[in-house]
Amino acid sequence: MGNSLLDIIVFGRIAGKKAAAKAKEITLGKLKLDHVEKYAAECRAAGLANETPSPKLLHIYTHGRDTR
Repeated sequence: MGNSLLDIIVFGRIAGKKAAAKAKEITLGKLKLDHVEKYAAECRAAGLANETPSPKLLHIYTHGRDTR
């Protein structure tokens, strides 16, 4: 575990520095939710009818089954 801990520190620092530098270069446009409707349209076109909201974040686990 000693080497893994060192790897996390070294490579995590490198990744963090690169991510911070990249974030400084990015300019955000106007935030939209068009991708949500596009995804829903693609699901409908593929015949994937599902009434459950996606992503399903919090499952209810009661005696091994979803009770919703």
